[in-house]
Amino acid sequence: MHTDDRLDPVDFFDLLGNRRRLLIIVYLSLFDQEASVEVRHLARIVRGIELGVPPRQVGSKDYESAYNALIQTHLPKLAACDVIEYDDARKTVSVTHRIKQYALVAQIARYFR
Repeated sequence: MHTDDRLDPVDFFDLLGNRRRLLIIVYLSLFDQEASVEVRHLARIVRGIELGVPPRQVGSKDYESAYNALIQTHLPKLAACDVIEYDDARKTVSVTHRIKQYALVAQIARYFR
């Protein structure tokens, strides 16, 4: 966990080097710090973007794959770098003040892919 607002370059590039984490960061940056997003909702959003379909059209296998990847890998990694707060028991996510820093660079990085 980081105690200041400086971005560790290794963490920064590791987080932004994965498309799903980029999508998560950009999407969650739309929310206030007080807001809480359910992981199941986030999984449908992310997988829908990946497939180019509305979230409600994401099939169960695609949803389960995204959901499992989020709870096992992506959300814990984002939480460890203090970008989000992840409540594993409730399966909810909220943003920290650092999300805006990552989101700005994530949006810029999308243009260079």
